[in-house]
Amino acid sequence: MPAIQKWLPLAIALVLNATANIMMKVGAQMAGPLATDASLLAKVSNFLNAATVVALALFAANIIAYRKALDSLDISVAYPIMVSLGLVLVTFAAVTLPILSERVTVRQLGGMVLIAAGVWLVARV
Repeated sequence: MPAIQKWLPLAIALVLNATANIMMKVGAQMAGPLATDASLLAKVSNFLNAATVVALALFAANIIAYRKALDSLDISVAYPIMVSLGLVLVTFAAVTLPILSERVTVRQLGGMVLIAAGVWLVARV
């Protein structure tokens, strides 16, 4: 099997998952405060705003792509790559997207470097 066919589903799943997590955070920020006596419908509508619904759809698409990736990759390789590179993508987005504007410490960056080194060792199959 060509390498692109082996790794492309995992790359797609990774991007879908990272984007879904970012959209989930945007959805959390979009949710407004509700009165304590707000109706159940108001609470559900506030929680399931557009960004959250998009995130859920992206998570569903991620599951399909990840399942396809597992047809040709060992889970002991695919899962660490998904989790660690997802961390890097989400952190990069959290720092660079104005809507999130998060800060990352040197300690966090050091931890990501260690994780990346570990994944590199695991993924060398």
